[in-house]
Amino acid sequence: MPVPDDILAKEYSLVMERAYAFEPIEGDLTRWKGVVPAITDDGEIFIEVLIVLPSDFPSSPPVVRILSPVTHPNLTQDKVLEMRMLARWRSSYHLFQIIVEMIRLFSKVPARSIDEQPQRIDPVVHLNPIKAQEEQLSLILEQKKKTLVEIKSKRTTDLSRRALQQEKKIHLEDEVLGVENELFAIEQQFEDYEIPSHEFAKKYFNLKKRLYLLEARS
Repeated sequence: MPVPDDILAKEYSLVMERAYAFEPIEGDLTRWKGVVPAITDDGEIFIEVLIVLPSDFPSSPPVVRILSPVTHPNLTQDKVLEMRMLARWRSSYHLFQIIVEMIRLFSKVPARSIDEQPQRIDPVVHLNPIKAQEEQLSLILEQKKKTLVEIKSKRTTDLSRRALQQEKKIHLEDEVLGVENELFAIEQQFEDYEIPSHEFAKKYFNLKKRLYLLEARS
């Protein structure tokens, strides 16, 4: 059974708003291609990445494959990238979070080019998908503005009440996503020994409480 269209549409919107340099391959929202910066002994390079969503996404994690000729401690022989986030996957995680975590990983653990000369991707070429995403984001924001204007203009009608309920629902979903992101971030910080256990426990409890109250409202 393919991934439902509403889930794919949401993932697309989140990537456009919160990540860069990735776009679906030929409009297929289950296959994404892009680049992430990586540190090496010779300086920074760009690594080309392919992300494939399984048919039961988000129950199962995507497969992340590195296309550039590099080696890295987190790469298997088949060029599949292994990350803690993927190993401990939760259905509440999103595609853009994988991209963010990849950037974080390659900024901390150096990669090594297999070529004699480190592969350097022309930044001008790879700015094109970023510009395309910026244009897409502008369209999304413009559409949201139009929707907001329509909602405000129809508040005196029955239709406006339904629209307002939909707006509240979207706002609630955004709040839930924000708390989930904060939970993911502090879990990563704690596992990387960046925050002490007592600080993690306090923040984690407060965030879980907020998440519970938000989910109870939905």
